[in-house]
Amino acid sequence: MSVQKEAPAMRYEFGKNWSEFIEQSFNEERLDLSREQMLRFLKLPNLNGKTFVDLGCGSGLHSLAAWRAGAERIVSFDFDPNSVATTEKLWNHAGRPDHWTIQQGSVLDRSFLDNLPRADITYSWGVLHHTGAMWDAIANAATVMKDDGVFFIALYCTDVYVDPPAQYWLRVKEKYNRAGGLKRRFMEWTYAWRTTIRPALRSFRNPFKELRDYKQSRGMSYWTDVKDWLGGWPMEFAGIAETKAFCGSRLDLELLNINAGEGNTEYLFRRNGAKNYWDAIRQGQRRVALSGPFTHVDGNCWQAKLATEFSTPSTSADASLMVYENDTPVGFARQSKPAISRLGAGRYRHEGPDLFFSSTDNSNPNENGRRYAVCLDS
Repeated sequence: MSVQKEAPAMRYEFGKNWSEFIEQSFNEERLDLSREQMLRFLKLPNLNGKTFVDLGCGSGLHSLAAWRAGAERIVSFDFDPNSVATTEKLWNHAGRPDHWTIQQGSVLDRSFLDNLPRADITYSWGVLHHTGAMWDAIANAATVMKDDGVFFIALYCTDVYVDPPAQYWLRVKEKYNRAGGLKRRFMEWTYAWRTTIRPALRSFRNPFKELRDYKQSRGMSYWTDVKDWLGGWPMEFAGIAETKAFCGSRLDLELLNINAGEGNTEYLFRRNGAKNYWDAIRQGQRRVALSGPFTHVDGNCWQAKLATEFSTPSTSADASLMVYENDTPVGFARQSKPAISRLGAGRYRHEGPDLFFSSTDNSNPNENGRRYAVCLDS
C-alpha cells in the first residue's frame, strides 16, 4: 500500500539544487555514465531513430544523455523554472540542437501533455512521486507513449524503505524543509555520517573514496542527491506490487524490466499486446525454469539449485541474473540472506550454484502455484 501524506504549503527548491549540481559538478564523465546507465536498463546500444520525452527533466543531464545517445527528437519539460533554465544551459552546451526542445509544464496538466509528440521512450526518473498526486502523474505520463513505445519510470519504494520506514522519512523531509541553512547542513552531514561514512569506517573502507565514486550512479553527485533526498517535497512512496498492479490493471501495461534495491526502483513498461524491440531481446534470452521442491532456509528465504551455466563462483554475478515469477521479472537482486529471510518481497541473492530467494508476497514457493525461472541478462 502506498504511503502518502497531504502536502503542506511548502515545496522543496528542486530546480535550485539541480542548477548548483550542473554549475559545480557537470563534466563529460558524468554525462557518459548517465548515458550508459540509461541504455543498460533500456537494453539498447543507442537511441538512434528514437523519440525521447523527459518528463521532469531536473538538471537536464538525462536529456543531454539521450542527445548523446543519438535520439532523433528530444522534448524536455519541468514544472520548476530553474530546472528549465538549467536544462537550457546543457542544450547550449550541446550546440543548441534544433531537434531538442525544452518547455515549462506539469505532468498533472493533461492539456499540456496532449500537445506533446508521442514518444518511443517516455522517461521520468525520480520525479512522479514529487508531484503531490503520484498516481495521477503516472497515468498522465503514460499517455505520452507511442503505441509501441516504452515507459521508463523510477519511484521511491516502500519495499526498500523499511528500516526506518517511509513515514519516518516523510517526517524528516518536513523538518528539513522548515529548517534554516545551518540546520540543513547539519542534517545533511548527519545523514552522510549514518548512511555512508560510519558504515565505511566500520568495514575498513575509505568513506571519502565512496563519496567521490558516487558519480558511478547515473553520473550524479553525492551531496546533490543527499539534498534532494532530505528535501524532496511533496513526496509519496509506492510498493513494487502496487505499482505493478496499478500499471497493469489500470493502465494496461506490461512490465519488461525492473531494478529494485536502491532508493528508486526502476520500471520499464510497454502496452499489453504491443510489439517493439523488446521482442528481439526476449528471443535472445535463455530463460531456465527453477525446479522444486525448494529448500526452506529461514523466514521468507528459500534455496534453489541453478543450472551449470549460472553456477559462477562470483557472488557479483547476480547483478545480471534476473529472477522471474510467473514470467514477470522480479529484479530485487544482490540482497543479503538476512534481508531475504526477514523482509522477502522478491529479494534474492545468487551465490555460485545456489539461488536464495523469496516470493513477491512471501508465500511458500512450493505451494503458491507460481512458476519461477532465471536468465542471464545480455
